[in-house]
Amino acid sequence: MRNLKIQLKKKTGSYKRRKFRVNSVIKANSENPRVIIQKSNMYVSAQLIDNTWKVLGHFSDKWAKWDTKTNRAQSAWLEFGKKILSQKIEKISFDRNGNLYHGRIKAFAEWLREAWLKF
Repeated sequence: MRNLKIQLKKKTGSYKRRKFRVNSVIKANSENPRVIIQKSNMYVSAQLIDNTWKVLGHFSDKWAKWDTKTNRAQSAWLEFGKKILSQKIEKISFDRNGNLYHGRIKAFAEWLREAWLKF
């Protein structure tokens, strides 16, 4: 039991360090709107926030109908990219919110690039 507590402490500590490092770099260097990702075990949601913390758009893959989580996210995120482009925003900052850059987070970034957005 003690070993499990130590492992959990390591994981949460590394997550918090990643989140702090990513957020501090993005907030210090960015004048562009940010896309912030929230990830759960089943769904992923994204928000577009400007520098005054006003939400310009949000989207979730909760209602998309596909077989895998990554494919379900693809359809939802392509729509999110179209929403961003409809607001005449071409350059954004990508905030992965402490999550590792692989899987659905990596796929999300690639699909946003396919929607002609620049990071």
